[in-house]
Amino acid sequence: MKRKLSLVLALMMAAGLGLSGCGGQGGGTPATEPGAAQGGASGNAQGAGQSVGDTGIDTTGFLYVALNADIQTADMQKTSKDYQIPINIYDSLCEIKVADDGTSSIEPCLAEKWDISDDGMEYTFYLRKGVKFHNGEELKASDVKYTFERMLTVQGGTNSEFLDQIKGSTELFDGTATELEGFEILDDYTFKLTLKEPYSGFLACISTPAVCIYNEKATEEAGDQFGLDPALTIGTGPFKFASWTYNDQLVLVRNDDYFQGASALPGVVIKIVPDTETQTMMFESGQLDLLDMDYMTEQIDRFQEAYPDQMVSGPRLGTTYFTMNQKIEPFDNLQVRKAVQMAIDRQVILDTLYGGRGQLENGIFPHGLIGFNPDMPEIKYDPEGAKALLAEAGYPDGFTMEIAADMSASDTMTMALEIIKEQLAQVGINAEIKNYDESTWLETRKSGELGSFISTWTADYNDPDNFIYTFFGNAEKTTARSLNYPDTAVMERVAAARTILDNDERMKEYNALEEKIISEDAAWVPMFSRLHLFAVSKRVQNFKVAWNGLSDNDFYPLSISE
Repeated sequence: MKRKLSLVLALMMAAGLGLSGCGGQGGGTPATEPGAAQGGASGNAQGAGQSVGDTGIDTTGFLYVALNADIQTADMQKTSKDYQIPINIYDSLCEIKVADDGTSSIEPCLAEKWDISDDGMEYTFYLRKGVKFHNGEELKASDVKYTFERMLTVQGGTNSEFLDQIKGSTELFDGTATELEGFEILDDYTFKLTLKEPYSGFLACISTPAVCIYNEKATEEAGDQFGLDPALTIGTGPFKFASWTYNDQLVLVRNDDYFQGASALPGVVIKIVPDTETQTMMFESGQLDLLDMDYMTEQIDRFQEAYPDQMVSGPRLGTTYFTMNQKIEPFDNLQVRKAVQMAIDRQVILDTLYGGRGQLENGIFPHGLIGFNPDMPEIKYDPEGAKALLAEAGYPDGFTMEIAADMSASDTMTMALEIIKEQLAQVGINAEIKNYDESTWLETRKSGELGSFISTWTADYNDPDNFIYTFFGNAEKTTARSLNYPDTAVMERVAAARTILDNDERMKEYNALEEKIISEDAAWVPMFSRLHLFAVSKRVQNFKVAWNGLSDNDFYPLSISE
């Protein structure tokens, strides 16, 4: 029998509360003038012969896409969310490639090959010769060293943790050293990295777009305007950052000298369109080529019926989860945590908010991630069993708890909390939702003081370390996630697993740790992972959802058939 939602949820849906996904970027300070652009989303090449604003850029054959909000910066070292521009104008030493069967591998990019010492401590990289930055400078090992050292020292940096396994990174980050000890330049095209200890996920870690390589000369000359002034924002990637009209549009143009060959796509116009209804109208009228359905999930059924051959989907390598802070009573009680796991009907939430487009997760590692264990014990919805556990724990009449809501989160997350609140009430738990502004929510979470919340973690790189170490790697990490998981022996095992060189043994240990943390200790409630859908114009060829299912797209393989 189909379960019914509460009146409050029904009223929220009747009021047309948008079921948008997470997204939206921050502000920036470019200095360009607004200009009109036309797209070709429904098979009509409306961009032919047009120019963008006063830039004089001919947009013939350009791709037209939209963002819900403008970016904050194109400096990859200063953002953890504005990836759309960086992944198309920069390159990393190596990159993740996904085969047609869904398997992924780490392939050469700026580095044509690498050697790893038998003890896993030293990585020697051999750069491709002749790779040019957009300013004409050739890529050298000194640029990589500069990039790594800037990543650890730049003011406002956000991604230094991707390099924290390199010897000397802590000292450089803390200001007690002036250069990165573990980086040795052997010649212009060869360098050696020495790690603090063996780390099997290192190549996967540095394949993330966050570890893209900058040109020392161009970046130093740009100063504070790097990432803000398109003319001064230089990479090696398949596109150049051509113009930025704040809160209107960004323009990329093809790099004809790209070392892997020029893209068939001459350029991209990225419109800033906050209103999802406007985005929908623009796509259906041929002004946009791609429509990210994550921001308009209530439209998916209609689009799948109207455009069945134009819907492209891919899995998100991410897990939505619900937390319980073990420093706060009664979440220090194992039976209470297990009762909460059993009290939440995850399938109802997935069906109600996402039309069932996804799958339930029972652990830390989601479907598609290296290390995913299909044999994790199932977390079954069992409200009667939850009541029994609460009674055994000394809470026969339930208890009152706080759920922390981030007011900047998507409407779907808000609605998920309402459903969870209702489901917990069915077993006697009174969940009070408290709203926090984004900065206060984040600050309180990092201090380990949030009682519980819902969030999603999506893979930065395809390795289980990116999940389990982030949340359970040590006391500082579990505190920063407001989990306050207390088992130091388990956390020591999580940290030690990073150093296991035999991959089969490493995965076996990760699976054992995952079962201990989730199935035995009930450290959080794994919810589900989702599919990510895009509507794609008929004139766009070769579009695929990003390997990790995020909204940021690699435009290099795309082409337009006018």
